[in-house]
Amino acid sequence: MEEERRFTIIQEIEYWKQHRLLPEHYCNYLLALYTNGEEMTDVITQDYKGYNKYLTLIERFQIVILYLLLPFSFVVIYFTEFHIYLQLVILALLLSYSLWCTFSFNDKRRLYFHSALIISLFLFLLTTILVGDLLSGSAFVVTGIVLMNFLLWLILGYLAKFKYMLISGIIGIIFVLVYYFL
Repeated sequence: MEEERRFTIIQEIEYWKQHRLLPEHYCNYLLALYTNGEEMTDVITQDYKGYNKYLTLIERFQIVILYLLLPFSFVVIYFTEFHIYLQLVILALLLSYSLWCTFSFNDKRRLYFHSALIISLFLFLLTTILVGDLLSGSAFVVTGIVLMNFLLWLILGYLAKFKYMLISGIIGIIFVLVYYFL
């Protein structure tokens, strides 16, 4: 059997085992069959060791850039005298990169996915606040935009079953309502 195909099949069986798509004893049997009784780490590291190191280096670089997006966006909005449209374009570029990272990270890099998702939501919040302030200038409209963003977090948290997003949405809605009525 071709090594690359065998490696792909082994990864799929591991995925099935992790997500309980098949009973564990079936997955163990299939893994033993395709790995010829060897340990899974031995099979993975035989030919793909350098490739995995290269991927982790790129992923680390992407995560560092991703974590720098939030401070950079605050610098662009609050501490520069760029024209408002240039600020909006920069925020849109930062948001598109964070969304790309969110959709490109898969289940094997779950921490990266959640980090990218959180940063994307914060950048979307900043972008919509800037657009709302630019279009209306009214505090009522900006408050409504912030409330809608937190409602979006609540809905996404409920649909995706992410407790941290659900709790953040609820707390955000409560803070916005308390701020608006006091």
